Parts: sequence; C-alpha cells; structure tokens
Amino acid sequence: MEQQVRKTFAAGRFYTSNPEMLANQVATFIKKTPDIIPDQGARAVILPHAGYEYSALTAVKTLRRADAGRFSRALIIAPSHRVPFRGIATAGYTAYSTPLGEMKIDTAAVEAILGYESQYIQNLSETHDYEHSLEVELPLLHEFNPEMEIIPVIAGFIDVVTAGHAAQALEQFWNKETLWVISSDFTHYGKAFSYEPFVNDIKKNLHELDMGAVDHILKFDLDGFNHYVNRTGATICGAGPIRILLAAVRLAIANGEKLQAELVDYTTSGDLTGDFSHCVSYAGISITESQKTND
Repeated sequence: MEQQVRKTFAAGRFYTSNPEMLANQVATFIKKTPDIIPDQGARAVILPHAGYEYSALTAVKTLRRADAGRFSRALIIAPSHRVPFRGIATAGYTAYSTPLGEMKIDTAAVEAILGYESQYIQNLSETHDYEHSLEVELPLLHEFNPEMEIIPVIAGFIDVVTAGHAAQALEQFWNKETLWVISSDFTHYGKAFSYEPFVNDIKKNLHELDMGAVDHILKFDLDGFNHYVNRTGATICGAGPIRILLAAVRLAIANGEKLQAELVDYTTSGDLTGDFSHCVSYAGISITESQKTND
C-alpha cells in the first residue's frame, strides 16, 4: 500500500501543536492521577474529545484505569461531525500524524473490516480528513504507548440495526491485545446547541440527564440507551459509536464473557468556566472483564 499519512487538523485548535508543550501537558495530566489503580482486565473505554483544558484529564484518568499502555493496538470509533453518511467508514491512510509523532494504522485490520460484506461499511477518507473527534484521542494514546497501532473508524448515522452490523464487522478485534476507544462527549447544553430542556438548576438537571444515559451504558442496555437518547433528545455526539460498543458487548456476553462497566470520571465545561448556560459534559467509562472470585 502506498504510504499516505493523514495530516493533523485539531492540533492548534483542540490541543497545542507544539510537541514539547503537548508532551509536557499530557504528562502533567497523567501525574494528576496517582490514585487511579490500573485494571488489566480492561477491554474498552469511552473518552471525551473536547479541548484538552476541558476534557483531557477525564480521558487520561480513564486510560490510566484501563492500563492503556499495555495494549499494542487501539480500535478507535469516533463520530462524524462534518460528513453525513450512514454506517462506519475507514480511510486509505497508513498512518495518522500527531505533533508527538506518527501513529501507524493497522492496514491489515482495515482491509479485514472492508472485507466484511455490508452496505454500512465503506472506505471514505473524507470523513477522517477534518474530523477532530478521533484525532484528539491520539496524542493521549501516544503518550501511553508510542508504538501502539490504531484502527481508525468514523461513524455516521448509527441506529440499533446499523450498530449491530458494525459490531459484527468489528467483533474480530474484541480481544485482549486491542483496546476499544469510543470517542464521545455527553450533553451539549445551551442555545448554541439548540438544546435547552430545562432553564433552572441547570447543573443539577444536567447531571441527572447525563447519569440517565450513563446508567444504561453501565448496564450494557443498548435498547434502553437508544430509547433514552431518542426520548430526551440528549445531545450526545458519540451516541452512534456508543451504540456500536453496546452491540459489541452484547455479542461478547453472548459468547460467554463476563463484563462490567465503571464510570471513572464525570465533569462539565461549566465546572471550569462557571457558565452552565453554555455547557458540555464529559464522561470517562471503562469496560472490563469481571473479577473472578472463588466461592
């Protein structure tokens, strides 16, 4: 395959483009998480993808909990904010560029995904070109393991049926060597997002709204999560990737795996700015193998 590197887009926007400053920033976030105990049974994480000053600490806490540095590969599923399409899309790249260095793409894995016959799987590099939601995770993963390979996937419109098709295509990568990284912010509240389901006690009501979605995720309740998002209109930008994850977990459980989920961290931009009239929520969630006990 011809060498083709996807250039950075989010650098200088969502995080600094200066390599030394970026490495120091991520290292500082890691140093702020000494109480996080790594769990070597981790299989998947849900991470936010906002500007680093708002959400990177939540992401780092969750990656620390998942002991992300031990994985040789990450399957990253991120939502499309710019290109409308249905299903999931790979890209014809061999690497993603970051200010900290390139992250090599597992091209054989990408070819395997495309080899799964489904109308919901396609190769669309344009969905990756200017999408920040996947790229923002890369410097964090690079800091945990610079040699980690990635399988980058962008998700368009995903309902329960489409999620099932995508999960079946990606199921081959549900293993102990591959960390599933689901990129999603949670509720986007305010006039700018055309979402104001309440105007009083915003912080309290926002927390309750987000925890309603989190509760379905922790229970691995795909149908319940889907119904909750549709009923509340919760502006969770990565709802599609989360649906794919829950569909994949359903397959894993059907194959006899015992899994559990944990909310590692939750915060909002309002906690930092003090402005809850324009606010985005961030949740870090880890999915691990259940701890075995001797009766």
